[in-house]
Amino acid sequence: MFSRRGFLKNVGMAGAALGAAHLSSAPAQAQAQPSFDVNYQRLNRAELNTELAEEHFRIRRQPIQWPNNARIAVWWAVDYEVMTDNTNSGRIATYDYSGKAGFWRLLEIAEEEGVKFCWYTNAVAATRFPETLRELARLGHEIDGHGWSNATSLTVVSSELEREIIRRTFGDIERVSGVRPTGWLGTGWNTSNRTLEFMEEEGLLWSGDYPVDDLPYTVPVNGRKIVMIPYMRDANDIQTYGAHRHPAQLWVDNFKAGFDALYEEGKTYPQATGAAMHSYLLAHPFGKKAIREVIRYTKGFPDVWQTTENEVAKWWLQQNYD
Repeated sequence: MFSRRGFLKNVGMAGAALGAAHLSSAPAQAQAQPSFDVNYQRLNRAELNTELAEEHFRIRRQPIQWPNNARIAVWWAVDYEVMTDNTNSGRIATYDYSGKAGFWRLLEIAEEEGVKFCWYTNAVAATRFPETLRELARLGHEIDGHGWSNATSLTVVSSELEREIIRRTFGDIERVSGVRPTGWLGTGWNTSNRTLEFMEEEGLLWSGDYPVDDLPYTVPVNGRKIVMIPYMRDANDIQTYGAHRHPAQLWVDNFKAGFDALYEEGKTYPQATGAAMHSYLLAHPFGKKAIREVIRYTKGFPDVWQTTENEVAKWWLQQNYD
């Protein structure tokens, strides 16, 4: 069984040293700490995102089919967020709880409950907490891209810098963990009219930046289908706790209400849902009971596909769904 204390005792300082070795072996251009948060020309490319492909507005009413005829697919997402040193000290301390404590609590819950989480990962964690990414890879959890840091927006930089941020995010995560992400959620869902194009260049399978439906859908990018998997908004601790500090039970109640409705609909129209946890919010001790409760709740129902977003994207493409 996974043991947080045992892992840290065995790793000690070796993990940090090995992470530094991984980074130092990269090309000289990639070794330099990027300045993605400062000294760039501030633009407003968000308005260009209205130039969306028509597939974003396609309405689906034809039922799909999940593996083993499941009524609903369920995944568990962690926003593993870290700030760079270009942010104020209070925010750095708040977010760095992610790697020092929150990450380990969430990983321990997942392993004890027998599920794999999808970790939306700021790539600066590869430099600051490399042992966390190696542990995710060792245990077979999903590692997804989530920008360079949570202070880096893709809509206020040039296209050239956006492409470099995306390339560096995928590359740094892979260099430390040995796993190249194939999924992406932008920080704050910030995307430009070229984000998917740059993602496709890096081998992206799916993006969570367009939560406009209950089910996934596909968008053609450079001649290849990219799956859009909706990010969770209601069962999301950034909504219930991040701004308002509501009790964790509200997050539980939101998830259960949504799950119950979608599970009922899934008898004739198979559905999908998930829950979102932030490694610096619900990963504090007060959230532990709540997370266990929702995972166990879904396991009390038949015909539920406990999965990850990579697996959902692969299935969607294998079935050639639009």
